[in-house]
Amino acid sequence: MTATPTVRDILSYLAAAGWSRQPGAWRGASIWAHDGEHEVLVPGRDGMGDAEPRFRELLAVLASVEGRSRDAVAADIATPMTDLQWYRLPARNGDGAALGLLTGLTLLGGARDLLGAAARAALAGPHVAFGGPFPREVRALLARVLLAPFPTTDEPLTVRVPLGRPPDSVEADSPGVAPLAEPFGRQVLTLAQGALLSARDAASTARSTADLAVFDATITAGVSANLCAALAQVADAAESRPFEIGFRWGRGVAAPNAARAVAFPPDLKGVLKRAANHLRGLRLTGSAAVTGVIGALFDDGRNDRFRVQVRGEVVMGRGSDSQRSLWVRLAEGPAYDLAIAAHRDGRRVLAEGELATVAGRLELVAGPGGLTVLP
Repeated sequence: MTATPTVRDILSYLAAAGWSRQPGAWRGASIWAHDGEHEVLVPGRDGMGDAEPRFRELLAVLASVEGRSRDAVAADIATPMTDLQWYRLPARNGDGAALGLLTGLTLLGGARDLLGAAARAALAGPHVAFGGPFPREVRALLARVLLAPFPTTDEPLTVRVPLGRPPDSVEADSPGVAPLAEPFGRQVLTLAQGALLSARDAASTARSTADLAVFDATITAGVSANLCAALAQVADAAESRPFEIGFRWGRGVAAPNAARAVAFPPDLKGVLKRAANHLRGLRLTGSAAVTGVIGALFDDGRNDRFRVQVRGEVVMGRGSDSQRSLWVRLAEGPAYDLAIAAHRDGRRVLAEGELATVAGRLELVAGPGGLTVLP
């Protein structure tokens, strides 16, 4: 078990986990209740003589209520600036045996590549496929990710993603993404959660219809050939049985969306591998529009000019739409100046044009007059 955390961390954890502080106190300790069925005592301040036994009692109750180990709960209490992503595979025998070597390596590889694909999409925008090694910022994030104690077959594999600052720079071959207030680790996991939901639904549909084109509409959600291949690895570790990938947001940074678990049906490995191959060869075309705010601007002054990233609602020619993002290539300098002003003032814009795939990156190419600042 980890060392006794601060009273402040304990109180913030209880509040975030749905516990309610009760009126009054007992010998200086505050009383917290959960659903009217459970109560815990929290010392009034750090350094009290009975802090350690009180914390052990509190952990026992929390572990029982949450259905998790005491060590997992203790780690979460002590790390408010860490998001969690977990992978739950089906138990084979129900005996709590440790994961086998090959299964564990396959699962870890899938988890690494899935986070890497989500991080690259968070950095560079939607891509049908990413080429080459991980960019520097992605490697830096993965180097800071920690593993919880390796699970038995009855427990999930948990990775702990630090909520560090957004990257200050990008690789030379990546679009210039303006840093956001949201920490980079949170950006990655938020995108991963949405991408997994889209990939799960597309894979289920493609398995029943044999039509891989359903994945085309998921690209702006962060789905890529790389993410599908990583997800196929996780499905391989699950050995043709259902599995689950879940998220838990660190309470130190407010989250706009609720964390949730994404449940995958059995036998998805094959369709996910075929989807990865489909996306690698895809050259998506057709009309599209995106309405939202400009999150980033890029102009290298030479060959790669007048690009803006619009975050909002993407509508493709086939009628699909979602709250996503898309890079827009503008036709001329005056339109780029208009985009700069809209970005500065926080104004919403509408960009319309034709889809194109450039070095794996999905773009909307707007013609003259293709960018409108909305009232």
